Parts: sequence; structure tokens; C-alpha cells
Amino acid sequence: MGRLGEEARVIIDVHSHVKNDHEITVSLRKARRHGVILCINVLNSNNNYPPTLPTPEYVTACNDLTFKVASNNTDCVIPMWYLNPYHPEEMQAELLRRVKAWDGHQGAKLWTGVKANDSRLEGIYRILAEYKLPVLQHTYMAVTGNMPGETNPFDMREAGLRHPDVCFFFGHSGSDMEYGAKAAQGVPNLFMDIGGGDATNGYTETLVEHAGADRVVYGSDLNAPRSFMSQLAKVYGADISDEEKELISWRNAYGIFSQQDVAWSQFDRHREAAG
Repeated sequence: MGRLGEEARVIIDVHSHVKNDHEITVSLRKARRHGVILCINVLNSNNNYPPTLPTPEYVTACNDLTFKVASNNTDCVIPMWYLNPYHPEEMQAELLRRVKAWDGHQGAKLWTGVKANDSRLEGIYRILAEYKLPVLQHTYMAVTGNMPGETNPFDMREAGLRHPDVCFFFGHSGSDMEYGAKAAQGVPNLFMDIGGGDATNGYTETLVEHAGADRVVYGSDLNAPRSFMSQLAKVYGADISDEEKELISWRNAYGIFSQQDVAWSQFDRHREAAG
């Protein structure tokens, strides 16, 4: 498995966002200080909320910034390419272009306005499966009802069953962690992302009970507007074993990204600094 996490605690954060130079600078400084590898995506390249319907040009601009951040910080950043499946052909071309231009670990992040089980994602999923890229999808079960096109836990379950060769990061664990974890039962390619929401007692314990520690990954939802520490409290404050905490904080994500035939040596300096 290599040295990741052996000499120093290194955390893999599968769910983080940046939108301006200040957030980039602060986020990277904190990541290096705390030994965090950031799976970064840019959703709003103009320092504002993303448009109601991101255009292909807008998505490309976001990914250009993601590429720049990742290229300049290969010791602690994994790019997560932003995709809007509302434009399926353009997004397939965008994804292929990004995958072929990047020679390190990478993943994808889907726009929230198209459900994970929408047929427009079929071509994107084929590419993700071919290159073994995990994909993060915002998943929610709002008390007042979801937004149009917003993925709920059972949409995610259907997507996972339909595409067993794609690894999904089940964003926010569906917001209601027990509901989400139960929806993910029996679908081994769904990994519960703990990012978002308050660090309440029983949060991670519930995920471990219903999904299993080997199916939970750490995410912070950084800058949206969560932080490393508030979300790490869900892991290190949980009443679970040290081995389970290690699985959640880095081992599970490490195993997922290791399916890509890319050396982890790019993180050597980061691990040494964290130690």
C-alpha cells in the first residue's frame, strides 16, 4: 500500500471547494498544516454563486482554475473535474480532455441539478469507469422537498446499481445519514461522504453501523462553508475503533484512487512535512 499514512497521519478530503485566490491560499495552508490531501473542485470561477444552469464554457473556466490549482500544488491536491450533465456531449468531451491532460490522481464532481440516475450521464459514466475515476455527487433529502433535479438517496442507489463499475462518493451521506446509509446497503460502489452538516453525536457511528466503516470516506465540504476541524470531529470524536477511524480518514479513499495506475510518490513531500 505504500507509505501514505504510515509515518505520518495524512487525511484525504474527498469533498472540498475553492472559488477565489484567498480561499485557495488559506485552504492550502491549512491542508499542509494538518496533513490533508484535498480533492478540490471549482464550482464558481467568478467568486460568486454558480449560475442556475452552468454552460459548457463556464464549466471549462472552472476546470481551468482547478487544473491551475492542482498543477501548482501537486503535493496536496487531487483535481475533481466539474461536469454539468445537462450538456452530455460537451461534458464527455470536457472530461476526456481533462483526463488525458492530467497525469496524476483525479476524479469528477457533478452539477447538482441533474439526478445521478439521469440517462444523460450514461456516456460520462462510461468514461469514468474506463479511467477508474471516482465521482462526487451532492445527495440530499430536504425536509421541505428537494430542488428540481437534485439527487436523493434512492436516486443515488439506482445509479450505483446501474453502474457497478463506477465509484460514487455519496455527497453529504444524503443529509439524513441513517436514511442515506440504509439506501446504500448492498451497493458496494457507494461510499458515504461525511462532509456537510454539524458534528453531532452518533453521525459517523450511524454510517458505520448501516454501511460499514469500509464504505465511509472523509469529506469536509470545505468553503461551502464548512471547515476541516468541524468535519474531522465526526471522525475522531466518534465512538468507533482506531482502525475504523483510519479507514474513514484516508485508507478507503486511498484504495479508491489507487485503482488508477498512478504513483503516490507525488505526496512524499507532503507526508514528510505532515510528520
